[in-house]
Amino acid sequence: MSAEDDKSFIVVSINHEIAPLEVRERYSLDSEKVGKLYSDLHSSDHISESLVLNTCNRFELYTQLSDDATPQEVLEQLAQIYAVSTDEIKDHIHLRSGQDAVQHLIEVSAGLRSQITGEAEIFGQVKAAYAESQTNGYAGKVINRVFQKGFQAAKLIRNSTTVGEGQINIANVAVDLAGKIFGDLKSAAALSLGTGEIGEKTVKALRSRGAENFGIASRSQERANEVAQQWGGTPRLLSELPEYLQEYDIVISSVGAESPIITYDLVKKRIAKRRGRPLFLIDLGLPRNIEKRCGDLDSVFLYNLDDLASIADENLAQRKKAVLESTEIAAQKSKFIWDAILKRKQFEKK
Repeated sequence: MSAEDDKSFIVVSINHEIAPLEVRERYSLDSEKVGKLYSDLHSSDHISESLVLNTCNRFELYTQLSDDATPQEVLEQLAQIYAVSTDEIKDHIHLRSGQDAVQHLIEVSAGLRSQITGEAEIFGQVKAAYAESQTNGYAGKVINRVFQKGFQAAKLIRNSTTVGEGQINIANVAVDLAGKIFGDLKSAAALSLGTGEIGEKTVKALRSRGAENFGIASRSQERANEVAQQWGGTPRLLSELPEYLQEYDIVISSVGAESPIITYDLVKKRIAKRRGRPLFLIDLGLPRNIEKRCGDLDSVFLYNLDDLASIADENLAQRKKAVLESTEIAAQKSKFIWDAILKRKQFEKK
C-alpha cells in the first residue's frame, strides 16, 4: 500500500487558521469532556489509538483507525461530544491523513502553525498531550512512533533554523501590546490574572519590560505568593478581584475557566471609580475570560486572541524564510516517518 492510499492515521483539527475565536470557543473542551471523549472513542471497535491536543488556539484529535474504519466514525463521535451534527463538525475542521497528518504534527510542534509563529509553548503542550494519551493507554505503536519521531523533527527545526529565535510567546506579545499602548510600563499598574504557564510568563514579561507596579492573581493564595516571590509583584486572590480591579490600568487574563472571570457588570461598577482613566483588558483565555460586552463601555479597551493576529502577521513576515526552510524539513521528515510505518505494517501482515 502506498502512502497515498493509507488513510488509517488521521488528524481532525479546529484551529485559529480556519476558525474564528467564537467557533474555537465552542469547540474547546475541559478536562472532564476530554476524558469522556477518550472513553467514547475507545469503546468503539473502529478506533485503536487516539490523542487529544486541546490548547487556547486549537483542538486536535489524532486517531489510528481500525482496518475497516473511516474518518466518518471519528466525526460521529465528535458530533456526540459537542451535541451538533456531523455536517456542522465538517464545516469547521481540517482533516488530514497519513503523511500529511504527520507533517501537520511536526509543524504544530515546531510552532510553525501557531498564531505567533515560532512560539515555544506549543511544544510543551503537545508533549503533555502525548504523555496523557500514553499514560492512559490510548497511544499505541503508530501514535508512539509518529509523536516520538515527530518531536525529534520539531527539535531539529528549532535548532537548525531561526524560526524560534528570540523569546516568542503569547504572553510577551500581550505585554508588548500593553507597552505600545502605554509607552512606558513604569507608569502603568498591571495585573496578571492566572498563574499557569502563560500567567507566569506574563508576570516575567511585565517585569523584564520595566513594570514596577503589577499584581498576580490566582485562585490559590499560596500559588500567588510563590509566583510573586520568584518574579516580584503583589500576590492577589482571584476571588477578591472585585475589590481591587479598579486599581489597575492593564489586566492580562489567562485563567482556565468555563465562564467569564471579568463580567460587564463588574467592569461597569469598577470603571466608575477610575474617574475616566482608561482600562485596557487583554484576554488570552479560551473560553474567553472577559465578557465581550466589556469593550462597549466608555474608557474600556478590550483585546482578545484574534486581535493579536495583526502582531502575529508582522512576526510571520519577519520569519518567512525560516518558515519555508522549516516546512521543507517537516515534509522530508514526515515522509521518512510515514514510509517507515507503512513498511512495518506490510512486514506484520506477511
